[in-house]
Amino acid sequence: MNDPAVLFADEPTASLDASRGLEVVAMMAKQVKEQRKSAVMVTHDDRVLPYCDRVFYLDKGKLTEHPA
Repeated sequence: MNDPAVLFADEPTASLDASRGLEVVAMMAKQVKEQRKSAVMVTHDDRVLPYCDRVFYLDKGKLTEHPA
């Protein structure tokens, strides 16, 4: 990262195999927490949810927060 205040990741696991995709998301989560930054990730990959602090779903144009 080039020290952004917010990291935006659009489908970061889309073109990666399963293990590499999780490695990338784990690395991003680690860096974001260590550097006290924010990240917004858009994905269809539910396997990455454990790396997220908050999860929102977009359903029929309505954004709702997933309960913790």
